[in-house]
Amino acid sequence: MIESRLKHIASELNGEYTIEDYKMIFTDGSRSPETYHIVKYEYAESEIHILIQTGFTETARILTKLSTYTRPIEFEIDCVSPFENLFLRRKTRFKVKCKNQNFKHFLENKALRTFDTIMKTENFNPRIFSENHESINQIVMEFHLGFPKWTEIFEEINQFLKSIIDELNSDKRFISNKIYKEKN
Repeated sequence: MIESRLKHIASELNGEYTIEDYKMIFTDGSRSPETYHIVKYEYAESEIHILIQTGFTETARILTKLSTYTRPIEFEIDCVSPFENLFLRRKTRFKVKCKNQNFKHFLENKALRTFDTIMKTENFNPRIFSENHESINQIVMEFHLGFPKWTEIFEEINQFLKSIIDELNSDKRFISNKIYKEKN
């Protein structure tokens, strides 16, 4: 099921899909099979890698290597768990940290809205951040696959990443905050 879904995503995005099988060996001599499903594709000269690890740990890591002409902005997005949100009563479960107020406004009011419906029904708690790794600017998204509809979220993730890349490639972040909010 996962293989057919990821093959479909890869073909839809003109990317490639590969599977790698490993065996994790623990100190007590026991072994656990691990499977890595990898989808790679490009958008606006940025490389996007989806790595899904199944077996002992069920996690997904989406790594977006930004093109060299894209000027990055440092940001971090964490989630408040649904249980915590019962007490905090926040409108959104996302906590955004970003020094650039225009980009923060964009994340809170446009980009993260793509996850609104799935956040209401599923325990989807991504951690999203930007980093510079070996002189390559990247956007990293990590989440656990502990919710039933995790195979259905990749369209939203793709839409989210494309909107971030488009925003980073635009010059909107250099205008005043007041004008930015009026136009967006």
